[in-house]
Amino acid sequence: MWVYGIQTDELQEGQIFCKSLLNKRILLTKSDGQIFACGSVCPHQGYSMENGLVFDKEITCTEHSWTFSLENGQLTFPGSGPRIPVYPIRVVEGRVEVDVSE
Repeated sequence: MWVYGIQTDELQEGQIFCKSLLNKRILLTKSDGQIFACGSVCPHQGYSMENGLVFDKEITCTEHSWTFSLENGQLTFPGSGPRIPVYPIRVVEGRVEVDVSE
């Protein structure tokens, strides 16, 4: 199910917005000119990633420096481990929509 997330002009490079979309906390961000949507909780110890650092299509949890790919949710540092959920996005007339289907 596609739901409205944010206007494209509200997203600046590296900035994170956290939205509740159909009872899911979703982070919306832009990295390397691309828009991404992912889960808001680090699977390491359950910390919020709302204050995470976004760079080079990755998001880093500021609590313990775990880093995840924004493209596929895969843990990139410190090695292999749990993923974060990532959600497909589309842009329709300047609106970022997120597919929050299971």
